[in-house]
Amino acid sequence: MQSIHHIKAATALTLLAASIGSAQAQHGHLEFCAPDSKATPVLSKGDFDGDGTVTRKDIQLLAEQIGKQQYIAFFDRNADHVLDQKDVAIATAEAGAASTQLDRELAAAYHGTKAYRQLSKATADGFVPWTEALYGHGAHYVQRPERGTLDYTFNPAAPEGLNYDADGRLWAVFYYIGPSPTRLDGTKYPPGDRFKPFSQAPEGFCGDADVWHHHAGGCFKGLNYEQPVMDPARLSFREGLSPQQCLPGSAVKNGLPVSSNAKWTPEFHMLHAWIYELNPCGTFAGTHPDLAKNALHPSGIAPNGHIHASNTHPSYPFTGGTLCAWLGQLGQVPEFCTARK
Repeated sequence: MQSIHHIKAATALTLLAASIGSAQAQHGHLEFCAPDSKATPVLSKGDFDGDGTVTRKDIQLLAEQIGKQQYIAFFDRNADHVLDQKDVAIATAEAGAASTQLDRELAAAYHGTKAYRQLSKATADGFVPWTEALYGHGAHYVQRPERGTLDYTFNPAAPEGLNYDADGRLWAVFYYIGPSPTRLDGTKYPPGDRFKPFSQAPEGFCGDADVWHHHAGGCFKGLNYEQPVMDPARLSFREGLSPQQCLPGSAVKNGLPVSSNAKWTPEFHMLHAWIYELNPCGTFAGTHPDLAKNALHPSGIAPNGHIHASNTHPSYPFTGGTLCAWLGQLGQVPEFCTARK
């Protein structure tokens, strides 16, 4: 198994098709599935250690988890929200069966983050609050840049972020791909060039089940990586905002505007994996209908109306050239903007 997948140089047509298919299959970050939707097991086979085959060791891992009386969706073989002897019976019947590459990647995600079921362990390892609590998401915690994996590759064992509820209970992990320093043809932009092109959703987990959702004009208020705020309630994430709307008079650093307690980015992609709490909307759904029900609805994060990039990188169909106008506020005029004239 290759643990790291490099970013796809996908065409706009391919990304459009993937976006449409994903929305139908798992729902985006603004959508919730039907109330009668039923959860399915996280894994197709009980290969809990991710070694490729269901063995006695896997059954022992499950038994140990049952003994702890701590529910983890990753081990729930019949998706009934209980870990018991029924799950052991299923795993025992699967003994000798080969797992899929997706199973093994999900196992890597679990073993890479299981310690973070203790929020204190996550913060000790460099995770800090990134957003306030949002309905369907909870509070996002992300690795500080100098400690984490905010790069341009996908590693299932090292997600960039974690989703917690108000009680500090871990529900999901998430992956982040932001603005990239690489052109579409794979070459690097020259030193000193402030413009960074936009990210493309990477291949991600094996197969087509995972769903990357897209945010544009992201404005993170209260976010200061040097002196991080540890209370998610003091943070605010909104999207669909220009740099000036987010950070009036702010400085530009590395092509993106920043201030002492806020950040702005033209766009980024995210992918959730609900491996700690079963999600009836799907393991890779953008939202969970039972998480933070009293928090701000995700539709409320876009005061100017949600900008959906159904035709993603780089030709966004924004009315009036919104994206190019945003970049113009930064003194950046990428080629695809000038080509529109």
